[in-house]
Amino acid sequence: MNTYQMYIIETLTNMHVGSGETHFGVLDNLIQRHPVTRIPIIHASGIKGSLREYFENLSGFNKNSISILFGGGIDVSKSDTGGGLDFEPGHLIFFEAQLLTLPLRASENVYYDCTSVPVLLDYLEQLNNFLNAGEKTKGLRIWLNNLNFNDEDFIYFHGSNNLEIEDYTNGKKINSVDQSIQKTLNNLCRIKINKLAIFNKDIFTHICTDSIPVIARNQIKDDGTSGNLFYEEILPRKTILYFLIGFDSYLNNNGSSAKSEFEKVLNDETKIFQFGANYSIGYGFSKIYKINI
Repeated sequence: MNTYQMYIIETLTNMHVGSGETHFGVLDNLIQRHPVTRIPIIHASGIKGSLREYFENLSGFNKNSISILFGGGIDVSKSDTGGGLDFEPGHLIFFEAQLLTLPLRASENVYYDCTSVPVLLDYLEQLNNFLNAGEKTKGLRIWLNNLNFNDEDFIYFHGSNNLEIEDYTNGKKINSVDQSIQKTLNNLCRIKINKLAIFNKDIFTHICTDSIPVIARNQIKDDGTSGNLFYEEILPRKTILYFLIGFDSYLNNNGSSAKSEFEKVLNDETKIFQFGANYSIGYGFSKIYKINI
């Protein structure tokens, strides 16, 4: 029987996980997005590839364990029976990373962690489905469903009464939030209420689709001279995403599970991981945090 663990990614630097697509006439390099909601994601293959590369570069980590976790080990039994060599799949199941909050510039606190009710509810639904967290998320789900936007663009919980986030000024301040809600947000989402802004779902979708930051970059030719100017989307530092890892019932000869082998590395919150492109110019450096249910 499979077990699952939820992890949070917090970007320490700007991140570009490219989709391979262009926005003709405007953008050269787009980021990956969910095909339906158009909200930024990182495909499961990108999560797997980045983590595998990290494990492969660890000194002292058993190379055979990498094949067991991520796949690629040779199944010798098939060659013995005349079936030829075959590559075994890994014992981890990777899910795509989905956006939880996006930092948006504000007239106070420099930025706010911004999201929407559907985004938060989708995250809680994953916790419920895979980690059986229904009782622990019940209060937060009820609170989110009862938020009333009326005609406001966003709701926030700390700051002055005329807070501006990006170009949006029509916000509603809620002065009091139950301590249990604040605790759940912090423990399960790594979100602090004093920097949280929850946007109207249509506005947040528009922000994620059309207002992701764009950076102009200059391509340098082999001779060191300036080449073509190009534009690419980025997820800014302090973006928060989440992803699931699944573990099957595999045990090695020493009785260690795939989960225990994997968590020896990933549960160290001092480690820094890198996702996406542009490693050499500091893109994609991130921390990963385990969510304890």
